[in-house]
Amino acid sequence: MAFAVCFVFLLVFYPVFAKESDQSLEVTCSEVIINKSYSCEGLGLREIPNTIPNSTEVLDFSFNSLFALYYWVFSRLENLNFLDLSRCSINWIYNDAFGNNTRLDTVILTGNPILYIADTAFLGATSLQHLYLQETSIPDLSFISFTSLKSLVTLHLGSNYISSIRFPQNITFYNLTLVSFALNRINTISVQDSEFLKQIKNLTLILKGNNIEYIEPSSFNHSDFHHLDLTGCGWNTDISSLLNGLNGLTTHTLRIGTFGDININFEIFPRSLSGLCNISVKELSLQYRHMSQKSQETLSCLIKTERLDLTGMNLDFLPRLSQPNILKELILNVNQFSSLCDINADSFPLVTHLHIAGNEDTLDLGAKCLENLSNLTYLDLSHNDIRYAKCCRTQFSGLHSLSHLNLSSGPPLPLDNPAFPENKQLEVLDFTNVHLIIDGLSSPFSNLANLRVLILSHSYVNTSHMQLLEGLTNMVFLNMEGISFYNGTLKSQNLFSKDLQLETLILSNCDLQVIEKQAFQKLKNLKSVDLSHNKLTVFATNAFGNLSDISLNFAFNLIATVPIGLVRNISDESTINLSYNPIDCSCSNIEFLTWYKQNERIFLDKANTTCASPPSLAGTELTKVAITCGFSLKYIILIVIIALICTILIVWLVQCYRRRIYLAI
Repeated sequence: MAFAVCFVFLLVFYPVFAKESDQSLEVTCSEVIINKSYSCEGLGLREIPNTIPNSTEVLDFSFNSLFALYYWVFSRLENLNFLDLSRCSINWIYNDAFGNNTRLDTVILTGNPILYIADTAFLGATSLQHLYLQETSIPDLSFISFTSLKSLVTLHLGSNYISSIRFPQNITFYNLTLVSFALNRINTISVQDSEFLKQIKNLTLILKGNNIEYIEPSSFNHSDFHHLDLTGCGWNTDISSLLNGLNGLTTHTLRIGTFGDININFEIFPRSLSGLCNISVKELSLQYRHMSQKSQETLSCLIKTERLDLTGMNLDFLPRLSQPNILKELILNVNQFSSLCDINADSFPLVTHLHIAGNEDTLDLGAKCLENLSNLTYLDLSHNDIRYAKCCRTQFSGLHSLSHLNLSSGPPLPLDNPAFPENKQLEVLDFTNVHLIIDGLSSPFSNLANLRVLILSHSYVNTSHMQLLEGLTNMVFLNMEGISFYNGTLKSQNLFSKDLQLETLILSNCDLQVIEKQAFQKLKNLKSVDLSHNKLTVFATNAFGNLSDISLNFAFNLIATVPIGLVRNISDESTINLSYNPIDCSCSNIEFLTWYKQNERIFLDKANTTCASPPSLAGTELTKVAITCGFSLKYIILIVIIALICTILIVWLVQCYRRRIYLAI
C-alpha cells in the first residue's frame, strides 16, 4: 500500500521536479576566458554548476543564493584565484570553507547578511590578500578571526556597524597596506584603539563618513601612514578636535575635508588648523569645509605641505601661506574669487600645478597676477566665467615654464596676436567650448613651436583662416570637432596645407559633405583621422598621402558605395570604421563587398557595419552578406530557349517568304 502511495506521489509531482531540473540545466554561466574565467552573476543558482571546470581561476558568482559556505562548496576548484560572492544571501561561513583553495587571492563578500564566521573559516586560503566585507552587518572586529589571515594586503570593512578600530591582540599581518572603515559608527578614537595600527608602516587607513567627534591626543603619535582619510568626519565638532588628536602623525596624504553634496556646515575658524603644526603631511585635502572667517594665521602650519586641495571652501581670497613653504600643487576649484590676483600667488612661488576651475564668480584674469610663478607648468582655468578682455599677453606674462594651459568651457574669448608671447614652452592648449575671436591674418599661435596638442573643438574658429596653424611645426594632435567648413567642403587648399607633423586629426561633427582630392596630402605623418558624424557620401581615401599605416574613422556618415579603387592601396596595418553608414549590398557594390570580406580584420565595429539596401538585406552585417551577381544557370537556360525559339521563328518566316515568291512565279 505504501509503495502504491509513493508511486502515485512521484507520478503526480514528477513533472514539477522534472521541470525544475530542466530549468536548472538551461541556466549556464558565461565563459569569459576558456577554462579560466566564468560569470554566473544573477542566475538564481544555489550551488556551483558542474559546467564550471576544475581549472577555473576567476569566478563571479554574485547575486545568487548560497545561504551558507561549507568546505565542499568550492573544494574542487583548486586553481581559484578570484571569487566574487556579492549579495548571495550568505548567513554562515563554516570551518575551512576555503580549505582547498590555497591559491585564492581575492574574496568579495559584499552585501551578505553574515551572522557567523567560524574561527577557521579562512584557514585553507593561505594566499588570501584581499578581503571585502562591506555591508555585511559586522558589529565589531572581534567578529572576525584574523589568526588565519596573516597574508592580507587589503581589508575592506565599510558600511557596517563597527564602533571601534581596535584590533584584537596577538595578531600579525605581514603585508597589510589598506584598511577601510568607511561609513561605520565610529565616534571616538583612543590611544588604545590605534595601538595596533601604529605598528604598520605605510598604511592607508580610510575612516571617511564616520561621525568622529574626538580623537585622543597622541592616538597616532609616531604613526607612519601613507594615506589617512577622514573625509566627512566630525559633523558636530570643530576640525581642531580631530587635528589635535593626530599630533605626532607622519603621513603622505591627509584628507580631512568633506563631500560636496552634504548640507551640514563644516566651518573652519582661524585657529582650527593650528593642529597641523604637529603633523607631517605632504598632501592635504580640506575640500568643502567652509572658511568663513579668514586671517593670515589660518594656513600658517603648511610649511612642509607639497599639495593642497582647497576645493569648494567658499574662498573669495586666499590667506597668505606660511613662509617659506614648498607647495608644488594648489587646487582652488569651485570657490568665489573675483580676480586671479586674489590668490596671493607670490606666497607660493614654487608651485608647478595650479587649478582654479569652476569658479562661482566672474573671474577677472587681471594682469601679471601670476608672474611670480616662474616654475608653473600646469594651469587649469576651465569652466570659468572669465571677464571679457583680450587674452592672453599680459594675463600669463612671466609664466616662462608653462607647458599645459586649459581654458575650456568658458565665455567668448578674443585673442591677442600673438596670444602667448612669453609662454613659448606651451605643449598642450585646450580651448574646448570657447568661442575664440581671432583678428588679423596671422596666427595667434605662431610663436608656439613646442606645442604638441591643440584642442579647438566647438571653438567656432574660422576654417577659412589659412594661417591659423602657422608656426605649429611640432603639433601632433589637433581636435577640431564641431567646427564648420564653408559649404560643408574641405578644399584641396586648406588650413592643413602647412608643414605640420600631425599624427592625429579629429574633424567629427563638422557637417562635412565633401572632402576634395589631396586635402590631406601635406600631412605625411598622419596616423589617425576621425571624420565620424558628418554627411560624407564618399569614402575619400584619395585625400590622404599615406595609407600604409592609418586609422580612418568614417562612422555615422552617408556612404553607400565604395569604388574599389579607393581601398586597394590601404595596407593590412591600417584600420577602418564604416559603421552606421547606409552601405549598399547590391551588385553595384560587389567589388567592395568582396574586398571587405577578404580584409575584414582591418575593420572596426563590424557588428554595426551593416547593409541599408536592398530591403531584403537591411541590417545584415557585411561579413554575412552572400549575393550572386551576373547570370545564373536558370537565366542562361532561359536565354538559350528564347534564342532557339527566335531562331526557329526566323527560319520559318524566311521559308514562308520564299514559298510565297515561288508561288508568285
